[in-house]
Amino acid sequence: MRVAISGGGTGGHISPAIAVAEAIWERCPDADIDFIATPRPVDRRMYQQFGDTVHILNPPRIDRGILDVALLPLRAVREFFRTRKLLRRLGSSVLFATGGYPSFFPVIAARTLGIPSIIHESNSIPGRANRLASRFSDKVLTGFTSAVSGFRRSAIYSGNPVRQSLQKYDRDYAREKLNIPGGVPVVLFLGGSQGARAINDTALGAPENVYVLLQCGSRDRERIIEESSDLQMIQVIDFVDDPALLYSAADLAVARSGAMTVAELTWFRIPSVYIPYPFAADDHQKWNALEIVDRGGALLSLQDSIDTAALWNIISGLLEDKRMIQSMKTALEEIMPVNPADTIAEIVFSSAEGGS
Repeated sequence: MRVAISGGGTGGHISPAIAVAEAIWERCPDADIDFIATPRPVDRRMYQQFGDTVHILNPPRIDRGILDVALLPLRAVREFFRTRKLLRRLGSSVLFATGGYPSFFPVIAARTLGIPSIIHESNSIPGRANRLASRFSDKVLTGFTSAVSGFRRSAIYSGNPVRQSLQKYDRDYAREKLNIPGGVPVVLFLGGSQGARAINDTALGAPENVYVLLQCGSRDRERIIEESSDLQMIQVIDFVDDPALLYSAADLAVARSGAMTVAELTWFRIPSVYIPYPFAADDHQKWNALEIVDRGGALLSLQDSIDTAALWNIISGLLEDKRMIQSMKTALEEIMPVNPADTIAEIVFSSAEGGS
C-alpha cells in the first residue's frame, strides 16, 4: 500500500499528518508513505526527518476565496496538473489530506485519477478550503463533533490525531529533566509558535509558590526574557515541535485553543484554561475550547476580559482543589479514550482496500 498524505502550511496541519503516518506504520511497517508539503519553513522543519519522501507543491491560497484562484488561472491550472502528475508518479493507492489550502488540489487531482481520498477537518468550524475540497473527497472526518454539521454532506467524527512520538513521561522524570524544583505545582503556558502577549503577561504575574513553564514564541521572546530575568520560578522556553516533556511535567495548562493544542492537552490529560485567539477565522478557537469546557475538561477565559490577578485566583483555586483536577482529568479521558490516529489509520486502510 502506498499512501499520500497532504498536510502543510502550518504546524496544525503537519502534526496530524505525521500522527496518522506514525499510526499507519505502527500497523503496517512496510507501508510506503509520501508527504505533500509547502515551501514554508515550518514544513521544512517538521518534515525534515522524512527526507526524500517529502514532495513540495506551492498552490494558490484557495482558502482566501475562489476569487483568488480566478485571478490566477494559469497558476491554478499549473498547480493542479503538477499535483496530478505527482500522484500518478507516486502510484498512490489512497490520499489522506489534513485540510487547508495545500490539500485542495491534491484532493481534486486524486478524484480525477480515481484515487480514494479522505479529508480531515481539525477545527470545530470547517474552513473554506475544506468545505470546497469535501465536495470531491470520498470521506470527510472531523476533529470535533460540532464540525460534522458544517459540511453539506455526511461527515464522520474521528477526533484529532496525536503523534505517537509524543511520549508520556513520568512526571518526576520530566521535572528533573527540566530542572524544576520539587514540591511545587507546575503551570504550563502555551502561546503557539509566534507567542501570545496576553498569555505571556499572565505567566509573568504568577504567585511565588507556583512554577511556570512558558513557551513564549519568537515574537515576544526578548521582552519576556528581560522582564522575567529576576523571577526564580519561571522558565522561558523556545517553541518546540516536541512538547512531551513540558506536557508530562505540568499540573495545569493555560493555552490558546488551536485544534492540535487542544488535542494534545486532552491526550496528556492536562486540565486547562483556554484563552482563544480572538481573531481566528469564524472564532473557531473559542468553539474548539467550548467543546472541552462543556464536557468538564477545561475552563474558558476570553482575551478581552482577562484580569491577571483574577485569572491567577482561578488557577490557584484549581491547583488547590484536587477533586476538581481529578474530575477534569477523568473528563479528558472520556473525551479521548484512545488516540484518534489509530481510528483514522483504520479508515485509510479501508479506503485503500476499496472499503466504504
